[in-house]
Amino acid sequence: MQWTDRDEKVTRFACQQWCLDFTAVQLACGTERSRTYTLIERWRDGFGVLRSVSIRPDNADRDVTVIWPWPAVAAERLEHAVSPWNPTGTNITHKLAVSRVRAALCGLDESLWVPERKLLRDAAIAAGQRPGGLMVVDRGGLVPRRPGFGRPHVHDGRYLHRGRWLAVEVELTLKRPTKKRLAATVVDAYKQATAIDAGLLYVYGTEQISRALISVIEDLIQAGRIPARPDIRLRSLADVIAHRSIDLPAARQEGTA
Repeated sequence: MQWTDRDEKVTRFACQQWCLDFTAVQLACGTERSRTYTLIERWRDGFGVLRSVSIRPDNADRDVTVIWPWPAVAAERLEHAVSPWNPTGTNITHKLAVSRVRAALCGLDESLWVPERKLLRDAAIAAGQRPGGLMVVDRGGLVPRRPGFGRPHVHDGRYLHRGRWLAVEVELTLKRPTKKRLAATVVDAYKQATAIDAGLLYVYGTEQISRALISVIEDLIQAGRIPARPDIRLRSLADVIAHRSIDLPAARQEGTA
């Protein structure tokens, strides 16, 4: 059995995104169901670089197959020490959604995506945290920092689309109080995107989230907190995966861009 370029790319993908699921493997590799099972067994049993487990995410009605790297494998691919991480029903839903978005839009082409794990590390270093002491956490957590050092909003990733970088936000839930919290999040995400001359792409999980985003963006424009025609694009998670693109049919185009 010979290690291939695809084996390496999938392993790096898993390390950069913390984990991926069966669907993300299919999207990234373009494989059918039976071949995908064979590949997972190859990486898990043949080469021992990835682990897999069947987990039911919180509030889900069925299990998903989650694949994630051994710590030593992640440290080697990322070229820095990593904190131990294992998937649970609580911590996988958002990570897997981001992995699916990346797999659908980029396949295994690393040049088209900057992962959140790198953005978090860069933000922590900029906030004065020594690299060896980083605590890598998901969105909504806190990167530990020295007193007096702030940390800007960290996107879920960056996607290179038609020569322009888009900061990516994957929204699966609405936290209460919804409108005020969402408005602050959108402003922070937009400011950080424009700071690097990037657009902002929201990939939403439900139509309720889409309506909330549209309403908040319109209010922010009216209040003068963001420009009248911001480069903010809204796309359905289901559509992005189905079309493997954010260039959707005209009937499904949404957002302010």
